Amino acid sequence: MTETTPLEISHRDLRDRPSFRNNTLLAGIGHQIYDELADKITVIHYKPNEIIFEENEPGGSLYLIANGSVKISKKGRAGQQETLAYLMESDFFGEMALVDAGKRSAQAAAVDHVVAGRIDRDGWDLLLERVAHQVLGNFTRSVTKRLRHNNQHFIEEVMRSERLSLIGSTISSIVHDMNNPISCILCACEVIRKSNPDGLVDEATELIRGAVKNMENMTRELIDFSRGNTQLKLEPILVADLLEEIETQFDRYRPQNELRFDVVYSGAIQADRHRLSRVFNNLIRNACEAMAKTDEKVLMFAVKQVGGGLRFEISDTGCGIPADLLPRIFEPFVTHGKSNGTGLGLAISKAVVEAHHGTISVKSSEQGTTFTIDLPLQA
Repeated sequence: MTETTPLEISHRDLRDRPSFRNNTLLAGIGHQIYDELADKITVIHYKPNEIIFEENEPGGSLYLIANGSVKISKKGRAGQQETLAYLMESDFFGEMALVDAGKRSAQAAAVDHVVAGRIDRDGWDLLLERVAHQVLGNFTRSVTKRLRHNNQHFIEEVMRSERLSLIGSTISSIVHDMNNPISCILCACEVIRKSNPDGLVDEATELIRGAVKNMENMTRELIDFSRGNTQLKLEPILVADLLEEIETQFDRYRPQNELRFDVVYSGAIQADRHRLSRVFNNLIRNACEAMAKTDEKVLMFAVKQVGGGLRFEISDTGCGIPADLLPRIFEPFVTHGKSNGTGLGLAISKAVVEAHHGTISVKSSEQGTTFTIDLPLQA
């Protein structure tokens, strides 16, 4: 696989071409040198979640970030991408492949819409020839800053892994101890149902069985996530049925909040019904909590077919997510504005969506937040 170039723009073809003059790597270089370098910068636009380059790819260029944020990650437990860093506007990345002519040591992916400038070997050689002192000084300061950040990051990563391991072992132990009581409850339900053939009794016992099943599914979800392995039970489900279930479960948030649907597609999709429903319920709960202190409390749930896939959009009119937290919002134990939040809801949601071979992204402002989930129609 080669580095992607979704939309390359020549500087001669675009009057409002982004400037990289304030990029950390180019600090202190003169205008004449920058103008020469600008001829060698290729501007590229990346969509949210788009891969810029993969780990172990051959690398022959570095990237300057004009807008957006980029996630740097490596494969970790169970083959999952483990985040190393988030790089923001005016930062740069991919430089090591130019320095040592080696392969990419990590994956780089756009978190949101990213505008980047690619500098190939010719541009790098120009910088080393004309302004080596400034560029290498900038490079050294940036690497030192990243090393300090990574030290703290790895400490947090070890603590996070230990917490996940502890959660997994604790939940496994609890599930083991709960098996006998759960079996007794289910057996008692069946006895009551058969000895009292009545519509109300049937409804009550079905509610109990459903609640027990939800308990089992939630604990299994936590165990799978702690092990880095989300197992799905795929089946064809109707989007219309899924929306009906969401509508029913939203009753707990009424009348304070209003739910609106914009459904263009209501046909079938191959998915794990329980896991997908849990993802949507988690996003809806978060949205209602975010709208608790706003005057307008409207949640929009949109479904439409995009190409060969299905797109779900959940938009609220809440207070929004802080910009500095947004790139890390899907990381485990990251939470905001919740005194009793675990910080696992969105991390588990992301794992479930990716297990369906889909993607989840977020946009947020002071006017509200929109989560977008793209899933293939056939998993």
